[in-house]
Amino acid sequence: MPTSSRGRPRSEVARRAILTAAREILAEKGYERLTIQEIADRSGTGRQTIYRWWATKALIIADLLLAGELDLPSEAVPDTGSLERDLTSWLEAIAAAMRDPLQASITRALITAASDDPEEARLLYSMTTGPVHQSLVDRISKGKAAGQLRVEVDEIAVADALIGTVLFGALTPGANPAAPGAVVSALVGRS
Repeated sequence: MPTSSRGRPRSEVARRAILTAAREILAEKGYERLTIQEIADRSGTGRQTIYRWWATKALIIADLLLAGELDLPSEAVPDTGSLERDLTSWLEAIAAAMRDPLQASITRALITAASDDPEEARLLYSMTTGPVHQSLVDRISKGKAAGQLRVEVDEIAVADALIGTVLFGALTPGANPAAPGAVVSALVGRS
């Protein structure tokens, strides 16, 4: 995402070269080892050109996502009739996807981009976390209406906790979060 409109107009050829180089390096080395200098070298542009359009490497990754050139793990929340089983299945699928170092790296980059720029955060939320959160809330509400969840349980809080579990795993390499079934049971178990 461009950070300002000062300076020379953006060359679409240079922009494409930078984004392509960043995507390739990200796939090869991961976000943590991605550098602006390497992007500049591979794209045949200068670091100044890159910094003129993106203040951080995280914003380059955000631009790739917004352009549809990167995919994040995206699993539909199933509806088999069992809320606990469906949420467990969803959390297991997302947790498995996040064990892919590239996916975890992209997620960390997007979190960094969101923390760098409030406008970027709103846009990324509307494209990534927001729809997932809403689908979780909808499925939890349906399970609650079917009597599979205590009436006093807040659907939004459960969805927040499930997404928080995913982010905890992505942001804490080497962490050993509770098993998805244990997390879901603690959140929605009938006790």
